[in-house]
Amino acid sequence: MIAIAGVAAGVLALLGVIQFALSGDNSAAQPNVTGTTTTSNGVETPDGALETTEPSADVKVTTGSFKQQRGMLTVEVTRVEAANGRVKLFVTATNASQARMVLPVDGIAVLDDLKRTYAASSSKWDGLVTQGSTTSGTVVLDEKLGSGVNSLTLTFSSISGQFAPTGAAITVTGIPLPK
Repeated sequence: MIAIAGVAAGVLALLGVIQFALSGDNSAAQPNVTGTTTTSNGVETPDGALETTEPSADVKVTTGSFKQQRGMLTVEVTRVEAANGRVKLFVTATNASQARMVLPVDGIAVLDDLKRTYAASSSKWDGLVTQGSTTSGTVVLDEKLGSGVNSLTLTFSSISGQFAPTGAAITVTGIPLPK
């Protein structure tokens, strides 16, 4: 019972961080206006397909540029792969400051358009973005998506560094799922 209350409190805290990040004065959402969706066999997909899919699963892909800039940090999602309810996001973080920033993997959360939250602890994300550089990785959702989900919101919270965004979080909204 205590564990359930702890999880509920964590979800509510995360939703508060997401709401705070979305209401920040320092936000400049830049959704993509053109996206493409393709379907292929998982074996042919770049990056070895989703680690969580079966070899015969069809992997659907959406590409584009879905990004958010807060202060001197920009986070961009360029590709979304989905297969059997599993999702992998290809993410790039650019640090335009003169000091390093850390975007820890345990600070990653994804919210779907039906308000369900997903963790991403199995992601391949280094988290360290040195000054004036860009780093890339993948964010893999730990759970399958529920039915009826059309888009996702990716949040990095607990960002540290001298020039980390106000509120120590950045959120990318409106990331479409491939159909």
